[in-house]
Amino acid sequence: MTCGRVLAFILILAFTGCGYKPLGLEPYRTEVPPVLAIPLFANRSTELGVEAIMANAMIHAFSQTKAVRLTTQPKDAELVLEGKVAFVENSSVAFNEIQRSTVRRVTMKVDLTLKRRTTDKTLWKDTVVIQEDYLVDPNYQIGETLKDRGIRRAAATLAQRVRDKVLLVI
Repeated sequence: MTCGRVLAFILILAFTGCGYKPLGLEPYRTEVPPVLAIPLFANRSTELGVEAIMANAMIHAFSQTKAVRLTTQPKDAELVLEGKVAFVENSSVAFNEIQRSTVRRVTMKVDLTLKRRTTDKTLWKDTVVIQEDYLVDPNYQIGETLKDRGIRRAAATLAQRVRDKVLLVI
C-alpha cells in the first residue's frame, strides 16, 4: 500500500511540475479579437474578375477563425489586408498530341500587405506565387468554366496559407 501511495505522489508531482492542466481549468480569454478589413484587391493582370475572387477567398478563409472579426469598411477596422494580383498566366503542362493540350496550369502572383490602420504601420508583407492545374476542354464555355474553377481553387489555397501566416503576426 505504501508503494502505491508513493507512486501516486510521484505522478501528482510530475503532472503539476510539467505545467499539465486539465482542459477547461484555464480562465476564458477576455481580450477582444482585432477587427480586420479585406478590401477588393487591385488587379494588374489581364484576367478579368480575379481581384474579386481573391478578396472573396480571403474573406471566406478569415471568416473560418475566431481570431479576428471581419468588417466590410476599412475605416472601421484595426487591421487592413490589402492585395494586388500582379499577374495571372496560363500554360500547358500535359499534351495528348503535339498540338493538343489536356491540362493547363494557372500561375498567379499576389502581393499582400497587412497594415495597422491607425498608424499605417506595415505588420506583414509578402509576395506569393501559387499554381493550380485544371483540365482543358475543346468546348469554349466548358473550358472557361474549368479555368475559372482552377483560379478559384488556387485562390482558396492561397487564402488558407495567408490566413495561417497572418494569424502568427497578430
